[in-house]
Amino acid sequence: MKLKYLLLSFFAFAALLTGCKEEIDIPSLDEVKVDMSYIAFAKEGGTRTITLTATDSWDITNIPTWLTVSPASGSASPEGIKVTFTTAATDSDKSSEVYVNCAGKVQVLTVKQIAGPQEIVISTCKDVIDKGVDGKIYWVEGQVTSIANTVYGNWYLNDGTGTLYIYGTLDAKGNTKNFLSLGLSVGDRVMVHGPRLAYGSTIELVDVTVDKITPSLIKSAVDAVQVPKEGGTFEVAVLYKGNGLEIEYDADWLSVKSMIKGADDSTRVAFVAQPNAGGDRTATISMTSATNSNSSTITITVKQTGAIIDATVAHFIAAAEDATQYRISGIITKDTGSDYGNIYIKDATGEVYIYGVLDAEGKAKQWKNMGIKVGDIVTLITPRGSYKGTPQGVNAKVETHIPVVDATVATFLAAAEDATYYRLTGTTGDLSGAGKYGNFNISDETGQVYVYGLLSGWNGAQGLFQTLVTETGLKAGDLLTIVGKRTSYKGTPQVGSGFYVSHEPAAAE
Repeated sequence: MKLKYLLLSFFAFAALLTGCKEEIDIPSLDEVKVDMSYIAFAKEGGTRTITLTATDSWDITNIPTWLTVSPASGSASPEGIKVTFTTAATDSDKSSEVYVNCAGKVQVLTVKQIAGPQEIVISTCKDVIDKGVDGKIYWVEGQVTSIANTVYGNWYLNDGTGTLYIYGTLDAKGNTKNFLSLGLSVGDRVMVHGPRLAYGSTIELVDVTVDKITPSLIKSAVDAVQVPKEGGTFEVAVLYKGNGLEIEYDADWLSVKSMIKGADDSTRVAFVAQPNAGGDRTATISMTSATNSNSSTITITVKQTGAIIDATVAHFIAAAEDATQYRISGIITKDTGSDYGNIYIKDATGEVYIYGVLDAEGKAKQWKNMGIKVGDIVTLITPRGSYKGTPQGVNAKVETHIPVVDATVATFLAAAEDATYYRLTGTTGDLSGAGKYGNFNISDETGQVYVYGLLSGWNGAQGLFQTLVTETGLKAGDLLTIVGKRTSYKGTPQVGSGFYVSHEPAAAE
């Protein structure tokens, strides 16, 4: 849906500050680093010096005849070495790429000498991403869509063909860590140039120079809003100086309530969010202001908390893949050994893979410090994701954790009668009188204990023991693993609240 509103007066801009985030080091090749990958000379020629750091022996190749490099090779230089580039005067433009080779890696340096006015070729983000070469300088122009770091100047640029990550922005004097001096804001249109770098799966321009800034016609003090599940009204304050304000949003649970001009020349747009009876959901609000020659758009993300849906594993697997949060519970059947906590959990209805478990603070890669192991029972809050079409939980949060203690029958019989869960493995006794609830004995080399009712799995329904026998093929003499509590009847110990985990068929006679 699309709603348009038009205010005829021009509104003045106010300064909108962005908060600082964690500092991030600028990435480069581990084997060889240079402090400058674009070297430019004027018509008169001259000398330029860079600092090169290498972990192994290195050499510079593909040096054109019009360029002198000294030294052109050397041994490992972890402290850095100065390398000079020298050219003579010229009447024609010259350009070349030279290669710094070290430990099988290549750092590309672009060297140019401009005799006349320089022609700038603007590349699309898509071409830089799909066809670009690491180390080569590219000029791109587009809109600032979000700012991740206001110290180094890490932000995203979109030109309509794709989005590039800008990793480091130089100030007007070519210095780093002075991004705020540029006054760059989300929504501004910017032309920059800098070297391309593939950092994992992310394509970046690193330490860019800003060539041109066209301030956005619209700004907002926020780029994200959190709405409670009960819904209600929230406001977004915007400043714009175009001929009008166009609002578009992609959710039918949002609507515009009012637009009021404030004393500070801002316009406060009030939205209404409907109550959310389902899972978590997200919407995007786009606001555009335009003149006859320019147009600017900002986006604001609206996230609304939803009700957490209690689900069996089977229901979770069958659910749609979206932001809805589910509460699922089960016994951990397998741990892949990853620091992220990639595990399998199983209840009476099925088994599902969990791709990542977060700690209490929401941090990843803390699994091995959380004290949770195979055989324990966990309740997780997670959205329904997938990988290559296979359902899975993603970045799950642990709501409850029930440790399960491995025990022999003798240890179990000697234990206190409390809420502790024990895992027992023993030989299945006679099942002829087990009935629909599953009442029978199991034994190991240390003793025998009576199982008073066995569910088909964690959170399984009572009275379905014979269905379990049919589906799994369980029979007397099989090696059975169960989990249950130490209970008693008239003073005699027994397994209560027990559920089936697995079994191994007895060897054929």
